[in-house]
Amino acid sequence: MKTQKNKPAATDAKPYDVPEEKHTGFVAMEPYAPYLRSPLAKLGAIKQGLKPAALSDLITVTGATQVDVAKWLDITEPTLRKHIQSTKGLNAGISEHVIQLFELFNKGMDTFGSIDEFKSWLKHYNPAIDATPFDLLDTITGINIIISELIRIDYGVTA
Repeated sequence: MKTQKNKPAATDAKPYDVPEEKHTGFVAMEPYAPYLRSPLAKLGAIKQGLKPAALSDLITVTGATQVDVAKWLDITEPTLRKHIQSTKGLNAGISEHVIQLFELFNKGMDTFGSIDEFKSWLKHYNPAIDATPFDLLDTITGINIIISELIRIDYGVTA
């Protein structure tokens, strides 16, 4: 009887492991799509740490400057550049914030139909949240406030 070696048992898989699959949509966001479908997949990515390329992808998706992204992540611009050039995975705090931003931009594209329309909306004062959404991207709570507002827009419940 032959046995297979080095093949992990089905029970070795963690509930947040995400199978490789093809995605469609905004190209820079495609690698992160599986993390947006499942809280457990998101948790796994956060715990494992995103690859540094996620920061470059975030800049591409958001159209933000390195200065803006560094502000959102509460790090200096030189530190952001070091992370981008590193081969080491991002820490859990930065990984979580980046994934939340990808989730927000994914939702924004869904709500407005285009990334450009969403980016424009982000930069204008919104009376429903009494803030300019772009200014709230530096905290997870701020991102969640914006996502809640996008959901209200989807359902036609705006201020």
